[in-house]
Formats: sequence, structure tokens, C-alpha cells
Amino acid sequence: MQFIDPETARLSPGEAIKALFWNQRLKSEQIGLFLRPLDRLQDSYGATEVFHRGGLIRFDEILLVVTMVRTPQAVDGIFDVWWNYHQPGGPDAFKKMAAQERLSNFFYDDDGKRLIVDTDNSFRKFFANLQEILRKTKPWAEIEFDRALRRCCAEFYPRENLWEIVRTKSELFDSRSKMDLDLNMYQGTIPDELKPFYLFSTELGHCLSIIPSNLEHEAEINGPAFYLTPAPIKTVLRGGIRWLRGYPIAAIPFIPGHGLAAPPEDYEF
Repeated sequence: MQFIDPETARLSPGEAIKALFWNQRLKSEQIGLFLRPLDRLQDSYGATEVFHRGGLIRFDEILLVVTMVRTPQAVDGIFDVWWNYHQPGGPDAFKKMAAQERLSNFFYDDDGKRLIVDTDNSFRKFFANLQEILRKTKPWAEIEFDRALRRCCAEFYPRENLWEIVRTKSELFDSRSKMDLDLNMYQGTIPDELKPFYLFSTELGHCLSIIPSNLEHEAEINGPAFYLTPAPIKTVLRGGIRWLRGYPIAAIPFIPGHGLAAPPEDYEF
């Protein structure tokens, strides 16, 4: 991973990268996210908050890790940064992200204006779990990773769509493939028939992708895959499931504007 001086960094419009930098306040080397919006930075741009999501996407035998940043202040305020575990320094970067408590988000424009939003590193548990999975994978070449990344972006872009998919779609984790992605992710027991629907989210923790019971009629008409929603494993197993064309329906209602009616204590990280 390259080392950047935040004071002199220059990015192209729309570019988003990860890089090492020296954090003067913490007196340590940190990983930061460096982002260049398409529009000019305003005084209020990203000043108070940013939102983070992370996902694991599989294409063939390649596992792509994406971290996403969203700002509420700009139309073009969604950025995606991709991580290749098997590139030089990759394992060290994953280890550092799993340990790093803070995450600096640097925003730039063409005038060299720089704005820093410092947040808790909400990706820590995500990267800690990923290390257990990725260290057991067969190494891939960088050209293979780049090819898989291009295919992924072609399928899931625009970024607004990718942002929603990272949170809601179990297909991203592709646990129906040869690699059993839940082996090192969840310490509890998942019935074999539900293992293909396992996913891990930075926001929701360990989940099963299910169809909420009150959406069964819509799922029957429009297709069950469109109504898959991540739910805490404990909640799903407690209420039991039934099946609709190979997809699980759980006795958990979905409340518009609020989400699934799952007990807060059921969410596991």
C-alpha cells in the first residue's frame, strides 16, 4: 500500500483510494481513505458525518472486498474502495484495519482544498472476520483480481445500487459456491439448509438472508430473490422458517420506515 502525505495529495475527480499516512495527532502510521468528489467542496461538505458499509463479493475464485463511504451533503457523495488481500502488503493492511480504532476520511477538490472527517473505524470487526476467510484462499494474480473487479463494477454499478446491495443482498457473499464462507465467520450453529443464505454485514453483524413473513405475497408475485432481507440468525432460528421456491420465509415482519422487527439483543458481531 502506498504512503501519502495528506498535505500534498492530489486525486482525479471521482477517485477514491486507500493509503498509509502519518497521523500527527496519534503519532502513528494509519490507513486512511482519500476521496475526491466530482463537485467542489463546500464549507459544510462532510463536516459532521460520513456513513460506512463493507461487503465481500465473489467472482469465480476471486474474493473482492469493498469499503464504501457516503456523505449526505452531496449528490455524488458515494465512494467505493476495493481491497486485494493477495497483493503485496495485503495481509498487513487487513490486519491493520482490524486493529485500527480510528479512520480518517480525507476529501479533496481541484483547488487543493482538503477536509478531514475523523470517525470510529466501523470496519474493524469486518476486517477481523475477513482475515480468517482470506488467509485460507488460494492466491490469485493481480490481473485476475482486476478482471474480476471490472466485471463486478459492470454488474453492480452505479454506486447508489452497489451501496444498497452491499447491505441487503446475500448473493454478494456467494456462499452457495465451493468455499463455505461461514466456517470462520459465525461461532454458532446454522442448519445446513440455511447456510447458503448466511451473510455478514458491518452494520448488522451475523445474519441470514430471508423473506419477511408479511412480504410473502409480493415475493410470490414478483420473485422471492427481490425480497431477501438480512435478519439476525438468532431471530430466524427462534421463529422457524418455511420455504418459497427455495428461499426461506421467516416469521419476522418488515415495518416500512423501520426495517425488520427483530430484538436488538439478537444482533451478533
